Amino acid sequence: MLQLHEDQEPDSNSDHHKWIQAGVRWGEIVAVRWGIGEALETEDLHRFESAHNRIQDRFQSWLLSHYASLHSLSFLPRPVMLHQVSRYLGHRASTSGPNSKLALVVVDGLAMDQWAVLRQQMQHRRGWLADESGLFAWVPTLTSVSRQSIFAGDPPFYFAASIDTTRKEEQQWSRFWEDRGVRQDAIGYACQGRQESDQSFIARAKEMIDRPRCRVLGIIIGTIDQMLHGVVTGTDGFHASTRHWAQRGALCNLIEILLTEGFEIVLTADHGNVEGIGIGKPNVGVSAEERGERVHVFRDGSLRARTSTSYPGSIEWPNVGLPDNYFALIAPARRAFITAGRQTVAHGGICLEEVIVPFVSIKRSS
Repeated sequence: MLQLHEDQEPDSNSDHHKWIQAGVRWGEIVAVRWGIGEALETEDLHRFESAHNRIQDRFQSWLLSHYASLHSLSFLPRPVMLHQVSRYLGHRASTSGPNSKLALVVVDGLAMDQWAVLRQQMQHRRGWLADESGLFAWVPTLTSVSRQSIFAGDPPFYFAASIDTTRKEEQQWSRFWEDRGVRQDAIGYACQGRQESDQSFIARAKEMIDRPRCRVLGIIIGTIDQMLHGVVTGTDGFHASTRHWAQRGALCNLIEILLTEGFEIVLTADHGNVEGIGIGKPNVGVSAEERGERVHVFRDGSLRARTSTSYPGSIEWPNVGLPDNYFALIAPARRAFITAGRQTVAHGGICLEEVIVPFVSIKRSS
């Protein structure tokens, strides 16, 4: 797999399709690497680490040059960025007839490599057809920025007033569909609560799925993201937890319920995640609106510039699709704004695993 990756690795001249393909392929490699774990031979480990550093450097360079043009690309035949997912579904709804049912399943925090782990557990399910690809999250890869763009159907600039929260998502989702002529009682939204069990959430979602008039449904699964924020053993431990969760079957059960009720499903994620090593915490007090492990957000550009000088390699992210007073400082690749030397798995930055997320269409085989 590493040889295939090295033979087809994209560069600064590659288009976004090549980078999406690379993101999918790299996810498979990461899943295999952590599936092997300590059994990986030293030579292969060094080769993996070398490839990992190289692809992050190349992707970061490409993203800084090309990211600004992505949001204007067409969402057909499939979306390129997360805010286009709702528009894509709107097109599907308008061309599939009045009896079509569409479900958007957002697995919060699911990176390509964790999707590869989940898919392995789903392969025994017969009668499912899955079309798998990827798309670009919004940067910074934070839930309130990137996930909100999915349900609003717009770049973050358009929801500046709520960019620091997800409380408006249900309202945004309803407005998106009502603007396209869908009745309010045909629109559903269900978000898994913090500490809510999968069993409880699926039961609550099923009540909405069973509504006779329900035609478009947005579902947010929070288990992966909750596990992510509790990780203390790096990607290795996170993959083990993801594998265990997959074996318990919650996601498969939800998909089966949706398919049984006649829904076609699009599954995606708001952002991925990457393992990082601490480089120290910026001493900015209340000056940073968001103090994440992979990104700090400032309302003042000059303060961001002064802070960045203390962290060589950090990136003053341009305001692409963001509000004018939203200044993101991204940690260097595979590094984090935490205690120096400490390990974490986090999101918010522009590593390949954070930015390119799964985009999977699932339906019954005929």
